[in-house]
Amino acid sequence: MRKPPADYSLAALSGLLLSASFAPASLGWTAWVALTPLFLALLGAAGPGRAFLLGGTAGLVFYSVSLSWMADVVHYLAPVFWGVFALWMAVHSALARGLWEALGRRPSRAGAFAWASAAGLCWAGLEYFRSEVWGLRCPWLGLGYSQTFVPPFFQSLSFWGVYGLSAFIAAANAAWALALKRRRLPAALFLTAGLAAAGLGALRLTSSGIASDGRPLRAALVQAERETVDGLLGLSLSSAAARSDLLVWPECSVMMPGETSPSYAALIARGLRGYPGEAVIGACAPEDRSRGVRRANFAMFFGRGGLSGVYDKMHPVQFVETGLPSNRKPEPEATPLGRLGPQICYDLAFENGSRAMAARGAELLVTPTLDPAEWGDLQHTQHSDMTAARAVETGLWIVRAASSGRSQIIDPLGRERASLPNGARGVLAGEARLRAAGTFYTKAGWLAGPLSLLFTAGAALFVFIRKRI
Repeated sequence: MRKPPADYSLAALSGLLLSASFAPASLGWTAWVALTPLFLALLGAAGPGRAFLLGGTAGLVFYSVSLSWMADVVHYLAPVFWGVFALWMAVHSALARGLWEALGRRPSRAGAFAWASAAGLCWAGLEYFRSEVWGLRCPWLGLGYSQTFVPPFFQSLSFWGVYGLSAFIAAANAAWALALKRRRLPAALFLTAGLAAAGLGALRLTSSGIASDGRPLRAALVQAERETVDGLLGLSLSSAAARSDLLVWPECSVMMPGETSPSYAALIARGLRGYPGEAVIGACAPEDRSRGVRRANFAMFFGRGGLSGVYDKMHPVQFVETGLPSNRKPEPEATPLGRLGPQICYDLAFENGSRAMAARGAELLVTPTLDPAEWGDLQHTQHSDMTAARAVETGLWIVRAASSGRSQIIDPLGRERASLPNGARGVLAGEARLRAAGTFYTKAGWLAGPLSLLFTAGAALFVFIRKRI
């Protein structure tokens, strides 16, 4: 049997190493070398066309392994989605090769450093586009999320967010590949910068004020799927929840005939009369054209006086929540506890909702979540692993009630303070804190993604014009 060319083997190795960076292996450190074999193959590729195929190979290996659970969600369409995800890695590889060719045969040290930096910015630009901008936007497995369990580097999200960290990791990998080609200055510079970032992150982790300031509250997060309202009320009035200040039910815990149907809302309010605190109840309404009812997915806020507010979901899941309108004006909810920032399930996978909540005075992020049990443990784990990024970016605590796991309480340093495992039924009770939001990221660092996209567009135009001349 004929062996595949060595460069394709290098590309496939990158795909496997990237997969190891995320759940289930969760070896975040491998992300710092995962792309090096691919970049090494790109440096020796015959041209952008070959580089495109190499990037596509790495992407297909990576996404088909790490997103294997998509077969449980979209079934026979899963290979199509893997191919779409891999397309962006293929485009990035072709663009990186085109930029390398623009430097000439023997680039200077400055040129080599510029290429590694550009490779990182283009990675972030394309990642931002596929995650936040185009019609099939999906932030899953963004490179920066690989550092969820590498706390010192993860703290940099408070400065430049997931996309800034993605750019830095990709650029560092490009620099390592250059070092293997005896161009060592970029590697030395990125190594120095990486050590500095890790040092600053370690200092931030020891800053007790970030996680300990603010007003404490006790949260009770219900984890149950396809449970009756009576069953949910039973869990809510159990001893585990009795002494809490805030109660949260998962997304779509209650199916209603219309958004905030008065009779249903009154039924829930009566059921919660024995609960002493504030409650956030995830609810859904199916579309009923005969009655003029639109599909809805929302969170209801209940206090001692009954229903006090409603928040509609920002980011419907494509192909799963067809016909669900998007909430384009998210606002925190003022409660006796403080200003609560709701983010329903998929909302928290994107950076804009939590950032908007922080800018508008939210003191705690509250996340009702539905990940159906049949989607599998790997999907649940990858989803919950993304949650911590929003805490570090905004400087807020997060309480997340998931239907079948993993319910979590996460502090502003991205540390999971308490959780219920996937598949468990029960109540997660623990302390969280309400505090003033705000980091450099929420003020200006969030521009790392959009600016990387602008840079990428300019780089692509430059390569295109150069090829045509």
